[in-house]
Amino acid sequence: MNIFRHNFSKRGRRYSRADVFIVSIPKSGRTWLRVFLHAYFSAVNRSEFTLDAKEFFARCAGAPRFVFTHDAWAYLNGRRVRDRITGKPLIPRRAAREKRVLMLARDPRDVMVSLFFQLSKRVHRYGGDLPEMIRHKGVGIHRIVAVMNGWLGEWGGSGSFKLVRYEDCRHRPEESFREILKFIGCREVDESALAHAIEFSSFENMKALEASGGIQNKKIGPANERDPESFKVRRGLVGGFTEYLAAEDIRYVEEAMQALDRRFGYEPKAAAPGAHAENLSARPETRLSGL
Repeated sequence: MNIFRHNFSKRGRRYSRADVFIVSIPKSGRTWLRVFLHAYFSAVNRSEFTLDAKEFFARCAGAPRFVFTHDAWAYLNGRRVRDRITGKPLIPRRAAREKRVLMLARDPRDVMVSLFFQLSKRVHRYGGDLPEMIRHKGVGIHRIVAVMNGWLGEWGGSGSFKLVRYEDCRHRPEESFREILKFIGCREVDESALAHAIEFSSFENMKALEASGGIQNKKIGPANERDPESFKVRRGLVGGFTEYLAAEDIRYVEEAMQALDRRFGYEPKAAAPGAHAENLSARPETRLSGL
């Protein structure tokens, strides 16, 4: 998927000052990585933790200026025509060529399920069921695969690019996060701050912080405290998609996975449908407001 890179917005000027870009499809672990990085550099600088970027960089002056973006995904699915015209979500062409880029990837099948709950239960921009969303032209499995392939095709051969998989971070957090810190510009890793940040950003702690309101950020918190599927930090499972998809839907996503670049390391596989599949197919209409 080829995107003409342009950004005439104020964000484009901010992007030009970045040291490294972190790109991802939504629901690929971005919040987890953001919390880790903010916790690490806050510990190094002995400053109070915050997820507010402006406050964070003011307190942690020595931290590399990393910018999180959904880039092409946000551009293709944006709600505002003006943002499409100005290219507001996009990394500018020169910055994309000259800056370091870290891609945070997650198995598209797990992304698909997590994104369904995000759009249907948290931000209320999707009114269809999961099987319909899987096949949706804008946010379905084929679009996820296309955008991931596009990023890897654009940057994969560059020495200033690094692919990080969500699954590796889950299985080997210390090794994975140390590599991330070195890639974004840390010559030496503070082992004490690393251990603190890994613990602080652990799934269990983030789940507890969200439930208690311990992270003061409007984007982190349950949409409905009585519905566990409406939490920002939901389940974080690896391979959990099999619990939500019926057999025909699994066949569909596995066929779509055939087109995913093999460098990601996500192999198509057959699996039996899970216990949640029937419940997630109960909605009668497809409705997608701007994303």
